[in-house]
Amino acid sequence: MSEPIVVAVTESASTVHAVEWAAARAAAHGARLLLLASSPEHGDTEAVPTARILLDAEEARIAQIAARLGIAIDVEARIVRGDLAHLLVEESEGAGMIVLGHDPAEHALARHVVSGAHCAVAVIPARDDTVRRGVVVGIDDSEVTEAAVAFAVDEAVRRGEPLIAASAWLPAPMPGDLTGSGDYLIGSADPAGLYPVDLAPVAADRIERALAPVRAAHPEVEVQTRVEETDAARLLTDLARDASVLIVGTHGRGALARFFLGSVSTAVLDDPASPTIAVR
Repeated sequence: MSEPIVVAVTESASTVHAVEWAAARAAAHGARLLLLASSPEHGDTEAVPTARILLDAEEARIAQIAARLGIAIDVEARIVRGDLAHLLVEESEGAGMIVLGHDPAEHALARHVVSGAHCAVAVIPARDDTVRRGVVVGIDDSEVTEAAVAFAVDEAVRRGEPLIAASAWLPAPMPGDLTGSGDYLIGSADPAGLYPVDLAPVAADRIERALAPVRAAHPEVEVQTRVEETDAARLLTDLARDASVLIVGTHGRGALARFFLGSVSTAVLDDPASPTIAVR
C-alpha cells in the first residue's frame, strides 16, 4: 500500500483503538501513517495546543508499538483547521484508507466520511479479549459486491485466515400467479393474496456466483459460506463477533449517498462488532 493510512485523532477514547489498529496495519503493509487533528477555523487559540497535545500522545503511542514490533513506522502528524469530516473526505483522494475510532457520539462523522470518501474507511471498536479469526464479507445483488469480495479476498490472503461469505434473505410476498409450480412457497397466502416465497436458493446462487472467481484464483484460501433467513445486518453482526474484520460495500459518494447509505451499512457501522471496513 503506497498511499497513506489516514487516522482521525479526536478527544474521544476511541482514538486509541483506531491508532493502534492503524499502526499495526501500516506495519503489515509498509504504509505511512497520517494523523489528523482538527481545530476550529475561528475561536480560542487554545484549540491548537489541544490538537497538538492529542497528536503528540498518539505519536508516542505509535513509537511504542514500533519499538515493540522492532520496526520503523513512518508517521506524519498534522493539525488542520475546519470540519474534520470534510477534511477527511478531501484527504481520502490520495489515501489508501481512512481509519476512525467507533464512538456513538460521532456517528455523524463516520456516516459523512463513509459516504463521501474516495477510499476504504475502517471503523474500529474498542478491543476485547475475543480470539478472532476470519474475514467476513456481505454479499448481495448490488454492484459493490464485486469490490467488497475483492477487498475481502486480499485481507484473507494477507492474514492467512478463512473468507466467510454471508448472504441473508427474507421471504418475499408474491401473487399466486407468479409463483410457478409452488415449489418455493413456504406458507399460505396473506389477506392480500400474496404468498411467501423461499429465496434461499437465490441467495445461495448469488454467493456461488460471487465466489467462483475467488475459488479459481485462490484455491489456497479456505472459503466458508453462510446463507440464512434473517436480517442482513443481524447476520453480519453475528458473524463479525468472532471475526478479525468485516467488509461491507457502500454505494456512491456525496450527500445523496449519505442519505441512502443503507440500513445494513448503517447498522454495522454504527455499532461494529469487529473492525469494519466499508469499500466501494
